[in-house]
Amino acid sequence: MSDNCPVEIKPLSQSTDSRSSLTFNLNYTNQDFWSMKARLVDFVKERFGPNGTELPNTFNDFVESSIAIMLIENWAFLADTLSFKMDQIVNELFIDTVTEVENAFRLAKLVGFQPTPPIAARSKWIAQINAALSDDIEIETPISIDIPSTNTPTSIELFAADNSGQPLFDQNIIIPAGSKFNKSIVGVEGRTINEEFSGTGQVGQTLTLSFSPVIFGSIIVSVDGTTWEEVDYFTDSQPRKEYRIEFNSDYEAFVMFGNNRTGMIPSNGSRIEVRYRIGGGTIGNIVTGFIQTQRQVVVAGLDYSVPITYSNYTKGEYGYGGDGLNEVKRKLPRWIKTQDRAVTASDYKTLTDQFATPYYGKVGKSTAVLRNYGCSGNIVDLYILADDGDDTLANASNELKVALNEELNSKKMLTDFLCIKDGIVLNIDVSVDVILDRFYRKFETELKENILRRINAFFSINNWDYNQVLRDTDLIKELSDIKEIQSFQITFVTEDSESGMTVTPKFNEIIRPDTITISMVYN
Repeated sequence: MSDNCPVEIKPLSQSTDSRSSLTFNLNYTNQDFWSMKARLVDFVKERFGPNGTELPNTFNDFVESSIAIMLIENWAFLADTLSFKMDQIVNELFIDTVTEVENAFRLAKLVGFQPTPPIAARSKWIAQINAALSDDIEIETPISIDIPSTNTPTSIELFAADNSGQPLFDQNIIIPAGSKFNKSIVGVEGRTINEEFSGTGQVGQTLTLSFSPVIFGSIIVSVDGTTWEEVDYFTDSQPRKEYRIEFNSDYEAFVMFGNNRTGMIPSNGSRIEVRYRIGGGTIGNIVTGFIQTQRQVVVAGLDYSVPITYSNYTKGEYGYGGDGLNEVKRKLPRWIKTQDRAVTASDYKTLTDQFATPYYGKVGKSTAVLRNYGCSGNIVDLYILADDGDDTLANASNELKVALNEELNSKKMLTDFLCIKDGIVLNIDVSVDVILDRFYRKFETELKENILRRINAFFSINNWDYNQVLRDTDLIKELSDIKEIQSFQITFVTEDSESGMTVTPKFNEIIRPDTITISMVYN
């Protein structure tokens, strides 16, 4: 209890996922080859056949081997191709039916929606020396360390960190005199790029950065040594020192300047320096202690170099590859409904679910709850969990909560009061007994892989929300079209002794699978 207001109570109302029925395909002009051919043959018979309306008995050679049928088939092929092309063009104009990621990004740009670019994974590091020195050791940053990987080679760059763990790009790492280590180091996946351009003095000058994918929030632009400010829009009728950033579907970045009425124009011949980072994705989500490497550093006043050992003492987290086609198709309709402001519970949920930061990760799942008590009628409890990669959720960091609170405060109603809390992951063990004929014993490995793939798809994070009930019948329905299987027996196990075939989470809980066990029973 706080000020006579209950806190842990049954909510009066809770946000729900805003979903509308999707249009899967638009067939405005759908005419297949055989329909086209049959219609043209009937047309020729009607006009030029034995009882033709135009020239009777002029043509009656309708056998498949005739040259006329060949020409008709050629026409039908062209008509079918054009019909298909027209349907595809129409489908690419709607977010529900778009199939090309570049077209999805164009639709997003048309309405002002900005897909989330790649986010670099972040980990905390320690730099150690064997014996303390009487002088500070200053280490120039960034320190690039390769990540062992069988996929695309990438690296982690080490920077000095502030108290919140954010990299300080303009400061070197220092091991103080009398100390053997420095733990205020952050490792950020990716690589730093520095490029120089020359100002043209023209309206709307645009710079195309040479390397991609560009990491979210990593671009810093300076003109003649003065750092300019990044803005979302040139909205102020003042020639300010600002610029805009746009991305294409490959997350190539474009830096755009103003027109001297909204945003300044870099003068002709001015020196434009752009520093940015490329990379992003889950490859930087390394485990604790995954990397330990040693580098030699020259120290002023010493005749020898000092070996420094670097290792990560936390796991890498928050890595994200950027929004793709499916993410844009899912996020865009919901974002449009909010009109970029928070009024309803669904607005709070949508804006929170799509919130991301460059260094503190992004929100994985959220729910907005209104308290069931009069004196708390304007308090919105926002339960959130951070995206931890690979369909997993984790408690959000304080830095992510602070950034989210600042973002929502600029969009919420004046009388609303936000209270951001941790959501709860309700882990369940899934046990699936599969009954099938003994004939399929030799296909056991393939069948298990197929079943596991469908179960993972069923539990995809995009299909689940807070307070969503899990029933065995729902999972059976997902598996029911595997024709080799006779029946399923499914059991869910949680810490609750009453768990079984149905799991009912609380309003602030979301179900996630822990251990999945598949047993094959042959008869």
